[in-house]
Amino acid sequence: MAATLTTSTAFRTLKATLEAIVTDDSNVGELSCTKYMDEMSMTDNYYDDLENGGPGLVTEKYEGTALDVLSLYEGAITRYIPRKFGGILQITEELDEDGKYNDQYVNAAARLKRAVYKTLETDCANVINRATSSSYVGGDGLSLASSSHTLPGGGGTFSNTLATAFSPSRAAMIVVRNNLAVLPGHDGIVEGYEPKSVVFHPTQWGVWMGILGSANVPESPNNEVNVVKTEMGIKPIECKFLTSTTNWSVVTNAKRGLILFWRRKPKARTWYDEAMEIINYGISARWARGWTDPRGFYFSNA
Repeated sequence: MAATLTTSTAFRTLKATLEAIVTDDSNVGELSCTKYMDEMSMTDNYYDDLENGGPGLVTEKYEGTALDVLSLYEGAITRYIPRKFGGILQITEELDEDGKYNDQYVNAAARLKRAVYKTLETDCANVINRATSSSYVGGDGLSLASSSHTLPGGGGTFSNTLATAFSPSRAAMIVVRNNLAVLPGHDGIVEGYEPKSVVFHPTQWGVWMGILGSANVPESPNNEVNVVKTEMGIKPIECKFLTSTTNWSVVTNAKRGLILFWRRKPKARTWYDEAMEIINYGISARWARGWTDPRGFYFSNA
């Protein structure tokens, strides 16, 4: 259970006898979630994204006849509500006065910032970790990765997941690229999208570096060109917060796919409790994450 840091709980830091304090690196480093999610800011308590489709194709007009009246259709509505995350580190005045290693042992500002950003990484990665879970759905009432996403106006369905799961390979990326190229837009007519990046667990790193980085096909005796590298230009995104070591996903160029909305970025505060003589170091942030258009994501549940 969390408690105030006192001279009794941190007694080893009261004398300058320690050679080193070994702990986690307080450096936040480069965030991976902002590579596969579109990072935006929000100014209100919630945002609604409304899908709109139509009119589709126009009709042939014969001489002397009236033009047909076309329609627009509303589809799914997605609501983003920011959640608040935060925490406090408390130390007594005595520990602040007597601690010889407070810059390393407490180091409140850096530790709290790290905790918030690690929470953010985990929370965003859970969007992908739960991609096939029916307990976590989007505006159309379906999971992020589904073979039956709906079109506005009851115009049918589309899939953003491989019918047959592939392990990482050039062949898999070619299949995904081909499927994306004929994916229907919001009007139900073929729109076509392109892969931008692939998100994967660190254990897949070596395989993806070869797939995305080799100019030629390694197994080809005729030095066949590797089209995944030369034609697609896909960026690798390694995410250590993914729970599956076999699944992988593609981020596409569809608008309003995976989104991270900042209502308020991390804000730190320090205040003193006069009665208890305790120093409080606090930090909190508000964000919403999710997806509006599942076309922005393509999944292989390998």
